[in-house]
Order: sequence, then structure tokens, then C-alpha cells
Amino acid sequence: MNGVTSFAPILTLSLGSLVYLVTGKLLERGKLAAMLACGLVVIALAMLGIIPDSIGESEYGLIVNDFSRLLGVVACAGALLSLVTTRSAVEREGIDTIREYYFLALTALSGALVMIFCSDFLSLFIGVEVASLALYCLCGARVHEPASAESSMKYFLLGCFSSAFLLLGIALWYGATGSLSMVPLSTVPYNSMVFLSFLMMLVGIAFKVGLAPFHFWVPDVYQGSPTSVTTFMSCVVKVAAFAALLKILVLGFTYPQPWSLAALWVLAVLAMTVGNLAALQQRSVKRMLAYSSVAQAGYILVGIVSTEYGSDGITASLYYLVSYCVLTIGCFAALAAVGPDADDLRTVQGLGKRSPFLACCLTVFFLGLAGLPPSMAGLTAKLFVFSEALSSGLYGLAILAVLNSALACAYYFRVPAAMLFQAPAEGQGRIAVPPLAAIGLAACAAAVVLFGVFPEPLLGLLQGAADSLVGP
Repeated sequence: MNGVTSFAPILTLSLGSLVYLVTGKLLERGKLAAMLACGLVVIALAMLGIIPDSIGESEYGLIVNDFSRLLGVVACAGALLSLVTTRSAVEREGIDTIREYYFLALTALSGALVMIFCSDFLSLFIGVEVASLALYCLCGARVHEPASAESSMKYFLLGCFSSAFLLLGIALWYGATGSLSMVPLSTVPYNSMVFLSFLMMLVGIAFKVGLAPFHFWVPDVYQGSPTSVTTFMSCVVKVAAFAALLKILVLGFTYPQPWSLAALWVLAVLAMTVGNLAALQQRSVKRMLAYSSVAQAGYILVGIVSTEYGSDGITASLYYLVSYCVLTIGCFAALAAVGPDADDLRTVQGLGKRSPFLACCLTVFFLGLAGLPPSMAGLTAKLFVFSEALSSGLYGLAILAVLNSALACAYYFRVPAAMLFQAPAEGQGRIAVPPLAAIGLAACAAAVVLFGVFPEPLLGLLQGAADSLVGP
């Protein structure tokens, strides 16, 4: 029975989402539909705290330990925060299919939890496909907007391409090991098939993470999708994809290995450099944040590459991942509060006069992404990751990461400068922030300050999660 309880949060979300499909017109009202979705996510969060740890390696394709439980909490909390802060934005964006919207959001979250809790490659692939298929549809939720339909189609086509790589890697793994379980590589003779399996899986997961050079979908999807969907994706997809990447590396390929370290080193440098250079050329705030997410994924990889002795590098990467989720949810939720079509820098000009609260929140979030105070979580996260690279002797990688971080300030400062030092464009009036959005944005701003000033409680939890993955 203990094994069945591992599915409790996933079953709550997946079965609860079916209510939207069978209740007819009862949930057409946005407030009622949003309340049910938030309630289901809260129940899933509570279940994550009470389900027992798995006995043995895995049970029914899932494993419950400190690592999967903590990242499951981060994914659910990020989803809850995005649903709360963008509830009013969903209606203002002209999304008419309210029931389907929340059904797909809960389905995507349940697929993300399968990716986080998976213990074999079959459950991993099922989780990837469930989450991806729901997100393809969500990206096209503004059915009357050509850009939304275009982003959905691009995401679908490139997502199918990446899934083929992941599936090929799993097939090669099965051919090399005779099992779909994440059997440690130490029990499997190393050969070219295992190495090719690693490369294929890495390509498939790198697409989901949004790492260069597999990032081509990111700017178009982030810009064309409804801002409420982008807010949801920016956290849930990143957490699930990095959880899957860490499990593949540590449980399957007994990371670190010289060849896997080299591959991740190259991806980290490419992601940081390509993401920041591309972001410098953008006037679209959403595309800027999209390319920023590519660079931020590269910084997270720096910590993973630094994991040669123990789990400190993974702990630093997890801290960076949590901090980034709070920052990016805050950025997109604030854009959603500005307006359904807030994207170009012109739309945030003079925001300090139109809505001082939104301007202050966005300033805190963008400074956090740049790694500057008062957003101490962003600064602390970068210090942790860069110091791990230095302590592991990766001086070249650390120098490149610092230089990229300095380069990123050139575009991160554009948005606060436009908000605080430029006059509002003609026809732009004051903005009334919905109460729930204001509460969510204030919570995000407080979190990015407190996580950096008092990092010890969060670091303790993350260290326990990393130890449960790689061993103390």
C-alpha cells in the first residue's frame, strides 16, 4: 500500500482535473474554476508532506525521497503562485476556454510531478509527454491570436523532435542494460551504446530545460503564449526538467564521469553566452526574459558541473533553481498585471508613475536576475554557484560565468530604467493591480529578499535533498 500512496499527489491533480471536463457549464465562471484549481494544488502540496518515503529503490516506477518531495513542493508552490497571481490576467487575455485552461494546467503539473518522482525511464517518458502535450495546448489558449497559435505549433513540432531523441536514448539504454530502470552505470559495462544513449537523452532533456543550442523554441513560445501560461511554464517546466536531468545523471550514469562533465561544461558555456548575447538585442521584454532563462539555465549547470566531491554543487544548483523560479514568476506575473499585451519596452515606460507597486516589484525581480541587491536571493545564488566552481578547480568556467553575469546587467537594467526614468507613452494611464496579484507579487518580492538574507533554513532542506539523491 505504501507504493500506491506515492501516486496520491499525482492522482489528486489528474483526477481532480477531470472535474473540468464533466461539469458542463458549472465551472465557466473564472473565479470558481480558479478556486478549484488552487484548492487541488493545495491538497497535492499537503499530500507531498505526508506521503512516506519509498522502501527500497523504487515502487511502481516512482520513488519518494527528500529530493523528489522537495522539488515536488517547489513545482506545486510555483504553479499555485502563478495561478493565483494571473487569475485576472486569464480573463483579460481573452481566454474563453476557462475550463479547458485549468484542466490543462493541472494535467501539465501532474506530468511534471511524474518527471520529478520517476525512478525508471518509462515513467520519465510518460511524465514528459503528459506535461508536454498539455503545455502545447496551453500555449495556444488565446485562440483568436495568431501569435499564440504559432507558438503552440512551434512548441509542438520541436517538442516532438526532442521527444524522439529522448526515446532513442531510452531504447539504446535498454539495449545496453536490458532494463528500463535507472540502473547505476557502475553495474553496466561501459561501451559506445551507453555513451550514445547519454548523448541522446541529454539532447532531449536539454530541449525541455531550454539550453543552447536546443533553445530555439524558447523566445517564440515565451513571447507568443499568453503571459499567464508563460508564468506557469517558467517555473514548472524548469523544475521538472532539471529534476529529470539530475536523476538521469546521478541514478543512471553515476555522475560525475569525465565524458558527462565535458558535455555539461560545453552546454553551460553555450547557454550562458548565447542566452546573454541574444538578450542584449531584444526590445521585447518577454523575449528578453526568454533568452535570460537560457542563460540562467547555464548558471544552474555550473553548479552541477562542479559536483565532483559530494553534493555541495547540486545543493548550490538547487538553491539557484528555487531562487530563479521565484524571480521569474514575479517578472511574468507583473507583466500580466500591466496588461494582456505588455511586451515591448514601451509598454513599461513610466511604470513608476502608473503603478509604483508594480515598478518596485519588477525592479526587485530584474535586479535579482542580475544578481544585485536588494534582491539578495539572486546575489547569494550566484555566489554559491561560482564559489563551487572555484572550489572544484574549474577556474575557466567560473571566469566565464562571472563575465556573462556582468554582461547580463546591460539588458537587465533596461527595464528598471524604462520604468523609473522615462515618461509614460501617450495614452497610458494608471494601472489597478488585482488584490490576489498584489499579494502574490509582494510574497515573491519578500521571498527573494529573505532567501538571500537568511539562506540557512532553505540550504538545510536543499542539502538534505541533494544528499538523498547522491548519498551523504
